[in-house]
Amino acid sequence: MRKFLFSVFTIIFTLSFVSFAHAEVKIGVVDLYRVLNESEEGKKSINELQSMFEARQKTLEEKQKKIQSLREELEKKRSVLSEEARKAKEEEIERLGRDLQRTAADYQVELQKKQNEITQSMLREIRQIINDFAKKEGYSLILEKAEQIILFTTPEVEITDKIISIFNQKTSQQKGKK
Repeated sequence: MRKFLFSVFTIIFTLSFVSFAHAEVKIGVVDLYRVLNESEEGKKSINELQSMFEARQKTLEEKQKKIQSLREELEKKRSVLSEEARKAKEEEIERLGRDLQRTAADYQVELQKKQNEITQSMLREIRQIINDFAKKEGYSLILEKAEQIILFTTPEVEITDKIISIFNQKTSQQKGKK
């Protein structure tokens, strides 16, 4: 009886493998990093974040200049200032230094949060585009090209440029409707 069951399972397995081998399996590979960075929406987001960073950087530089000028002023007037006035200036400089550090940390958190929001929003759209594309084009499997996971692909399975093109079309149509 055991031999019989083993034989039946072997035959079923073999037949299912043969039928699977005859079915066309269409595989695609997409580089999400490229889609995020090379699409029009991605480039716009990068520019937006860069502008935000530069504005914050300018504010930090202005605060740093103020601290530096207060230090220079303190050094110039150190000999003529009373002990209390000198301590007050030193405390002000320390307070402004701590404020600068807090502001820089806050800006960094704010920029990181904004970048994550933009990336997640774009990825939701891109994944939907990939799903729709896969169904329309009859793909059985689409893999994300990751440096440590997929070491080689042939150009035939690379669909990143197609996804970028579709994403650009979709985002430009959405802007046209607004």
